[in-house]
Amino acid sequence: MQTAGQPRPVTGRWMLTAFAIALVIGGVSLTLRGSGEDGTLLGLKLTARWSYLWFWWAYTAGAWATLLGPRLRTLAMHSRDFGLAFAAAHLVHVALVVWIYQVAEHPPGARTLEFFGVAVLFTYLLALLSFRRFAGWLTPRAVSVIRTVGVEYIALAFLVDFIGPPFAHTLKYAVSYGLFLALIVLGYGVRIGALLRRHAHSRPAWEPRCFDIQPAATTGVFCDASQHRL
Repeated sequence: MQTAGQPRPVTGRWMLTAFAIALVIGGVSLTLRGSGEDGTLLGLKLTARWSYLWFWWAYTAGAWATLLGPRLRTLAMHSRDFGLAFAAAHLVHVALVVWIYQVAEHPPGARTLEFFGVAVLFTYLLALLSFRRFAGWLTPRAVSVIRTVGVEYIALAFLVDFIGPPFAHTLKYAVSYGLFLALIVLGYGVRIGALLRRHAHSRPAWEPRCFDIQPAATTGVFCDASQHRL
């Protein structure tokens, strides 16, 4: 039963939608350019951007609420849903990464695999820790540290991925990278602004917490060490 002040449960629907659209994106890419390296690389680029949109909202939802107050309380309460939808969508991207190593003549090197592999590990570790049963295996402090380090590492991995080739003053570059680089910069700015606000005000007008969307089963995915949602 839904209690007052809680958003409607949308986790399953958002996860299914995010995964299904990522699957369509990957399938269309392979259909248009073939199942070889060209089609797989296109699918990797597009699915990374799709999953990042979900991650960006999980990463910034609570920070927006900290900066702008109770009007964005519902957005912050959906941070866990955004995070799990990101994890669902990213499954298709991970599958394409596996496939590129099968079809590419010169697949990415071991260092690249290790760097982005850690981000994938954090993605699904954070998803597991969104459930109280799994979070209960660790101390609250350990869970907080993992969440904080995890989300920042994932954000860094997306930054490295979206930097792409050297900056070029072309429309193609602006379309491919400009919007997402702007989102990354905005995300960092919002997070830093929220952190400064918390330190500047002992009791801000409204501080979003790690809401339990389903109190008996879950806790928030993306939380900082003070147990306030970022």
